[in-house]
Amino acid sequence: MLKPIRFVPSGTNIRFVNKRGFAFTLSAIILLASVFCLTSLGLNFGIDFRGGILMEIRSSNAVNIPQIRDRLSTLGLGEVTIQEFGKETDALVRIQRQDGAEKEQMAAINKVKDRLGSEFEYRRTEFVGPTVGKELKEAGIIAICLALLSILIYIWLRFEWQFSLGAIAALSHDIVSTVGLFALLQYEFNLATVAAILTIAGYSINDTVV
Repeated sequence: MLKPIRFVPSGTNIRFVNKRGFAFTLSAIILLASVFCLTSLGLNFGIDFRGGILMEIRSSNAVNIPQIRDRLSTLGLGEVTIQEFGKETDALVRIQRQDGAEKEQMAAINKVKDRLGSEFEYRRTEFVGPTVGKELKEAGIIAICLALLSILIYIWLRFEWQFSLGAIAALSHDIVSTVGLFALLQYEFNLATVAAILTIAGYSINDTVV
């Protein structure tokens, strides 16, 4: 008869509560480091928040993201990001906002079309202005704040107000440390990131309640 595999020896008794001082200290260091990174380095906002050009393209075959990136990197358009969009034959091209007015933005679009050629179908082209980007940034902040407030009210009504404060403290710790990591590594912060942060908030509060 096979013996069960034990990853943790039987009788193991770890006194987690006794380690709370170390945990509090580590959490405080992480929070302070996150706030420092946010205030000193700031977030690397993507085109969604800073404004720019968005182009949806389609190929008859699976798109080769690295090849497209190499072909567009020499155009001198600044930040250009390419990602798959839906099907493997579709891709989304994001170009940072060019200096100047609408004429300069159209010139950048034409450069991309000339470089990629007729092998792609240009299904959608949009320009996100700086005003729209600012509105999206504000909407993202409001969405996160409303989520925190809703969770606070729910736990307050469902359990006790002391528990709601503890849950919000734990949730804020997770969100601030995540955003601080984005500031430290200078990863692009866009609408998808906001959705990811809200997802983290959901998992965090679920773990706290359970």
